[in-house]
Amino acid sequence: MERTRKYFTGWNAARIIRIVLACSLFTAYYYNREFIFIFAGIILTVQAVFNISCPNGSCSVAHGSEETQKLKFKKNEPEK
Repeated sequence: MERTRKYFTGWNAARIIRIVLACSLFTAYYYNREFIFIFAGIILTVQAVFNISCPNGSCSVAHGSEETQKLKFKKNEPEK
């Protein structure tokens, strides 16, 4: 039980939104019987459970307040 509680405490808002959307898509499939709903629901469920979203973490949520400089620029001043 402790392991399950620890797993769900690490969930952020994006994962919760994905699982809620997946549940609503499964409900839409139940009422409409359109396979596109179940396909999208499965994709969102897999993303939420395994925390998979964008490639290379390009849309990941920031985990800390540490801001590091990604690129270094050399200041180019014209000669006078």
